[in-house]
Amino acid sequence: MLGEETFHPDTRALLAYGRALAGAAAAPKKGGADQVLERLFVIERAKDGRMPIRTFGKDLVALFGRDFKEHDFARFFLGPDLALVNALIDASAAAGEPAIARVTAVTNCAKLLGAEILLTPLKVDHALGNRFLGLFQPLGGETFLDGATIQLLRLGSLHPPAAKAPKGMRLVVVND
Repeated sequence: MLGEETFHPDTRALLAYGRALAGAAAAPKKGGADQVLERLFVIERAKDGRMPIRTFGKDLVALFGRDFKEHDFARFFLGPDLALVNALIDASAAAGEPAIARVTAVTNCAKLLGAEILLTPLKVDHALGNRFLGLFQPLGGETFLDGATIQLLRLGSLHPPAAKAPKGMRLVVVND
């Protein structure tokens, strides 16, 4: 992913883990991403467009003001941003690798916090649906929120995985 050296170290650790899950990279060293456990969440992508949150880490509960388990992840985004988030998730699912969105989190009293959201597909039983492991990684300044809780996420930039050609197909170029 172009420019990934600029991501937060914890985001890069989970990026390596997600690539290892996809079989696109070697397994990261043991314990490489343990410090992010309480900033993790899992979303399910429902056929009706909802994205219910299935798990929500303790650090996220503090930042967002409550446990958003079963809350629709899509409701954190305004319509135009949500369309882009859905495209990012589509790219991640198609490649089977992690994708990253840089966002600005907006609190209930208009305070701002920069953050990265990493999403990577999980290989789970089809009965559990189409699930993604997510990391919400603040980029510093949480203390400036002074207890204000996050209400909205605004997109800053998207960093999808490299697109892959569909299996069983060849790309043919004809120059006439």
